[in-house]
Amino acid sequence: MGCSSSKLNESINILRENEKEKDNPETLEIIEKIKEQNIKNENNKINKYDEQENENKNDDIKVKAKIRIPKATKLKEIELSFSEKESSKSVANSLPKRTQTNLKSFKDLIKSKTEKLNQKLKSYVLFLWICDNITYDAKSYYSGAKVDCTPEGVFKTGLSVCSGYARLYKDIALYLNLEVECVSCYAKGASYRLGQNMYKSNHEYNVIKLDNKWCPIDSTWGAGYVDGQNFNKCFKEIYFLPNPELLITSHFPIDDKWQLTKEKYSLEEFIKWPIIKLQFYEFGFKTLEPKEGVIELKNSNKQKFIFYGEEVNKKGASCKINLFYESSVIKQNNLCKINFYNDRLEIDCIFNKKGEYEVEIFGNNERGKETHYMLEYKVIVEKDAKEQLSFPKFYSGKEEITIIEPIYDFLKSGEKIKFKIKSDLDEIIIIDQIWNYLKKNKEGYFEFETIIKSSRGQSLKISKKNGPNNSSTLVEYNII
Repeated sequence: MGCSSSKLNESINILRENEKEKDNPETLEIIEKIKEQNIKNENNKINKYDEQENENKNDDIKVKAKIRIPKATKLKEIELSFSEKESSKSVANSLPKRTQTNLKSFKDLIKSKTEKLNQKLKSYVLFLWICDNITYDAKSYYSGAKVDCTPEGVFKTGLSVCSGYARLYKDIALYLNLEVECVSCYAKGASYRLGQNMYKSNHEYNVIKLDNKWCPIDSTWGAGYVDGQNFNKCFKEIYFLPNPELLITSHFPIDDKWQLTKEKYSLEEFIKWPIIKLQFYEFGFKTLEPKEGVIELKNSNKQKFIFYGEEVNKKGASCKINLFYESSVIKQNNLCKINFYNDRLEIDCIFNKKGEYEVEIFGNNERGKETHYMLEYKVIVEKDAKEQLSFPKFYSGKEEITIIEPIYDFLKSGEKIKFKIKSDLDEIIIIDQIWNYLKKNKEGYFEFETIIKSSRGQSLKISKKNGPNNSSTLVEYNII
């Protein structure tokens, strides 16, 4: 039938009004058919609604799926062997310092010293020399003063910004018969803040053609880093021929032909990503959650960050949480908890006050050693927390220690507390007025239930034994 549901109902009512027709078999048959059609129509409505709901859900999934984080199995586009690096360093060290010559003479000299080297090693010698001899002019950059970026000017003064590094590299490289270009890009450098829009390029680096393949080189970032408004010399070999699939998380070319990636990414995606430095991948991490760099917490004051990799429990990390308040930055202490697992690193963060936070994450390949900046998120918190919380203080060490309970700081004196801890150690000590030595149970946990003996203002420590009468603290709780 082609009539609508309302018309069908009207037909039933008309038929029912005629009492004589009520018991007529033909009439009853028509009524049953009308009822069946009504049910079909209602089912069709439900099905269409369900289809629409599924489409909406799929649309949500599609929107989320648009945030793709590039992945790669290797860190460098082209690797150099140990012997190649050492021989290149020897050649670079034999070259005169910038103050001992001029650009023309230097180009002749480096050409003669590298004439027997292949293109890859020539390009590395030049990368080493520029990183060592040119200093980033942070003072001029931040003051807005004009900076000479011509190859002659950069060589003469030894000072420039990224464009000067890139153009000097290209000028000398062309003289060495290398095929090199300068690439303008959007970069997440020292002055970048997460979530800000990008309207014009703010960085320049090089690409070089080796073995018929274009590869990136960034001698500016390879030379060091800007801290505040000062440039710190710190050679980073990772920026010589890095994998384009990884470099694009911090360097987004204006001309997408220089993305050099398997898939093309949009500027919108780039802006949404966290700040991801190549050090993140250098430390062996592969991917992360969440994938968006700006996180809005509307009904929560907690956030978990997860970084996946291999043998993560052999690595180290630290986290700084800075609250932006009335144009100043307030460092937040003991508001993060770091747990290491074989396949991931988890950081739980607390945000007690509403406002904007900068979450800086540092990593290293070995615990207890110096850590390096590798990631940054921005967290916007809408409300103050109902209860002010913090984590106990964790001290650096080579041992994996995971506190399952109690999670939060400020234990109450006289309160009954159960401890459940996981660690690589065979024995740990809970120091609460007396030393309580714990061994693992059958499930592999350290478990201990006690009434807190320490008084208010004192602390309870979870430690490892170093000798008969001394220990080193791994975790420390405050007593209230």
